[in-house]
Amino acid sequence: MLLQRISRHLSPEEVSFLMGKPLDFMSKIETFKLKRIFAYDLFSMYRVLEVNNMDSMMPSGVELSSQKNIYELHVTALADRVIYELYRVDVEQDQKNTEFKLIDIRHDIDHYKVSTADEVEKIRDFLNEKIDAEFFNEERQPYEIHNLCCVELKQYIQPKNLIKVLDDLLSLSDGRKIVRKESPYGYVYVLAAHAKSTEKK
Repeated sequence: MLLQRISRHLSPEEVSFLMGKPLDFMSKIETFKLKRIFAYDLFSMYRVLEVNNMDSMMPSGVELSSQKNIYELHVTALADRVIYELYRVDVEQDQKNTEFKLIDIRHDIDHYKVSTADEVEKIRDFLNEKIDAEFFNEERQPYEIHNLCCVELKQYIQPKNLIKVLDDLLSLSDGRKIVRKESPYGYVYVLAAHAKSTEKK
């Protein structure tokens, strides 16, 4: 999952957002702070990361309590990159062996400020149009919103830029205010004026 995320140039926060989860969700999974997730979360991760085979994401027949090794992921943030090192720890022999080392970009550093500002403006104009078209009168999943932006704007949209625009819409106080609601399958976005009407009876 880590390799697939890096190959798709997504940060842990962006994957978490597209899944409709809290922004630290993927980081907790990658660093083994969160070891159990729901089947729907696994499907959502499979969809967001565009993994070819869902079976590869969940090895069958592995009983965690019977494993003699534990694993540690060390994350080192440098000035221009992030290094992920996975260690297999043999508890009985008190040994630590490197399983792999991956290098990712620093997703919190923007080297393309002009194009980013242009993309944010396009997203903002587009979502304002969708508000007028009553798109947000119903609950919308982050993945659904992102796909729509990519298709309608005819370019790949950086999820972090979509997060910024949606956060701005969350902070409004007028009729264009969007709210983020927790649903059984993760966070969804809906126009504040219609938030109550979308609740299940």
